[in-house]
Amino acid sequence: MVSMGVTRKIDSLGRIVIPKEIRERLNIKENDYLEFLVFNDGLALKKYSKIGKLQYLAQELTDTLNMFLNAEVLIADRDKVLAYTGDNKDKYLNKNIGIKLLKAINRREAIFEPYFKDIEILDNDVINCSYIDETIVSNSEEAGIIILFHTDKPVTETELKIVKIVSSFLTKYLEE
Repeated sequence: MVSMGVTRKIDSLGRIVIPKEIRERLNIKENDYLEFLVFNDGLALKKYSKIGKLQYLAQELTDTLNMFLNAEVLIADRDKVLAYTGDNKDKYLNKNIGIKLLKAINRREAIFEPYFKDIEILDNDVINCSYIDETIVSNSEEAGIIILFHTDKPVTETELKIVKIVSSFLTKYLEE
């Protein structure tokens, strides 16, 4: 843990202001959730990801979809790629998503693109592919996204249905 040497006073309602430098460094935005971790002698705050707690399950889902559909598949929360199966796993797994992908999550995109188009998963990393993306919503809030894509053939209607089923499953799982 790195100390930034910043102190803040708690107001009468028990609130504190997290300095802008810290919010920017941790990519904390308005309406994001923070997790409180209590230790014997202190407290730590961590950005909370609803899907993050499902990282193992998300990886199992992407592995299974890849095995049966021979497609590259990823699941991301609002910050980073949590699960990825395909040729570029090291390139994407646990990397911060790009601003365009975050905007897609915020717009609750559901796209079926059978023709080859550019998609930007990480900032300045464009892939020309045929793809499906479906936003994962939990308790009326955008929690993340699932993307299935091919760089060598068009995505199919069957794959679209499967992606919708996986997104729906994750949504229901998060709401329980």
